[in-house]
Amino acid sequence: MVLDELTPSRYFFGSLLAASVVLSLFTYPPVGVLAIGAAGCVLLVVTEGLEDYIGPMTIVALTVLATVTVLSASLCVVRRRTESRFRRVQAVAEAVQLALLRPLPTRIGSLRLAGFYRAADDEALIGGDLYSVRPTPFGIRAIVGDVKGKGISATQTVATVISSFQEAALLHPSLSQVAERIDVALQLDRDNPPMEPMGDGRPAYMPGDTPGPADEVFATAVLLEFSEDACAVRILDRGHQPLLAVQHGTASVVETDHSLPLGMGDLLPTPPRTVTHTLAPGDILIAYSDGVTEARDGAGTFYPLRERLQGHCAGRAWPISPTGLVTFLEEDVARWAPTLGDDLVAIAFQPAAPSDED
Repeated sequence: MVLDELTPSRYFFGSLLAASVVLSLFTYPPVGVLAIGAAGCVLLVVTEGLEDYIGPMTIVALTVLATVTVLSASLCVVRRRTESRFRRVQAVAEAVQLALLRPLPTRIGSLRLAGFYRAADDEALIGGDLYSVRPTPFGIRAIVGDVKGKGISATQTVATVISSFQEAALLHPSLSQVAERIDVALQLDRDNPPMEPMGDGRPAYMPGDTPGPADEVFATAVLLEFSEDACAVRILDRGHQPLLAVQHGTASVVETDHSLPLGMGDLLPTPPRTVTHTLAPGDILIAYSDGVTEARDGAGTFYPLRERLQGHCAGRAWPISPTGLVTFLEEDVARWAPTLGDDLVAIAFQPAAPSDED
């Protein structure tokens, strides 16, 4: 309208009012869009009436503005419905994450712990990595692992591993029996893949997922069982990344009996051996996924986990808390590799000193 007032009458800018209506659909509800369109029509008529120039161009502009207003209000309705659906889907995804990957407590009995989890896809809350920690009649048991695949197919395998672990950890006295129970669950998934479509006709796998062949349902994992004072930990390694122990500023690899991943137990000639490792109060045991050690910087160099931990812990006051160590690790990996190619999980365990209080 200002342009109409400042330019000769042969120039007509009333049609630009349609742009304000289109822009309003991104911020206002449908009623607001209709109100802005109606106000534009009134303003156009009043302005042209004051200039005594209501002609064919004005009629065309009013028609265009009214049409754009109706279409924008319709698009606004679609936008709000889509946003509402997205919020519901996001709420469901968050509920699923909390059900599968529950937040870690800072302490369970004599064991202090902390961890972080990042999915490679920024839009996803859950990836192919997993963890679970829970007290049992046989001690505090934990699992940290990485399943085969990505997307929905990986989430299904994560759910199988975690649910089987949480049940078996309470019932079976040995870690080998817990692993055998997970083996059976994964073999059932392998022999009975979810190939049927969903109830509304959509496929079980969404575009972009990588379910892989049915015979590739497996997960690398390390199973841990801490004693009552958390100073001894029994370790069952099923093809996972080596554990690291941080003791008085020194980071070292924990020797374990490396075996086949979970889901391949039927290929093992003998049950894998469980190894016992001793921890002093203040020592930290770190379990992590290969997403940490395979994070790359701009030059393509892998993240040197043990060396970075060694450099961080050397010369610092001891003991270092699990929370402080995990916070450093999460921030350091993010600085090293701003873009992730795989999911990340890292959990730090530390036996509490006898003098510590909850």
